Amino acid sequence: MNDEILAQQLKKTGNLLDLLNDDAWVRETEAIEAECGGQVEAGLGLKGYVEQLATVTPAAFRQRRRQVQLLSILLPELKAWLQSWELGLSFEAVYIEAQRRLFEHLQQPTPEQATWLEALLAEDAQKIVPEQKTVRSQAIAMLAQMLTEDDWQALAQTAAEETAKGILQVRQREAIQPAVA
Repeated sequence: MNDEILAQQLKKTGNLLDLLNDDAWVRETEAIEAECGGQVEAGLGLKGYVEQLATVTPAAFRQRRRQVQLLSILLPELKAWLQSWELGLSFEAVYIEAQRRLFEHLQQPTPEQATWLEALLAEDAQKIVPEQKTVRSQAIAMLAQMLTEDDWQALAQTAAEETAKGILQVRQREAIQPAVA
């Protein structure tokens, strides 16, 4: 990939990973790899990764690409939703746990969720302005529905543990500082 394409992509969307959603770019990359007779890689450090990629079936690749597209839409919504909870110092840990659980649910969505997810991808492909994305506006309600009772309990437990850690760290810092007379 050349620097010009990267600069154009960065200017266009502000996110280089959006290239993965560009069918023309994916086809061009596949053509380059076919032309050179193998995988295009950057440095020896990626050799093992590239070898692993070579074993991925086209169907599995399409499924992973779909998951990346869904996560690129849903993770910002999830983050904004969790920020509205005002979790303080426990936010990051709760967000990581929520991401993990969302990823699990995306592996095997219910029929209703699968239909909504397909509509979400279709709407995203239309490249309409955010204010007109009616399916995406349902994201928080759908995320809330995806979370099971166990998920909610795990998020609450994570928040409680992180809050307790923060309080105990303050206590420890206060105990170490000499008393001011």
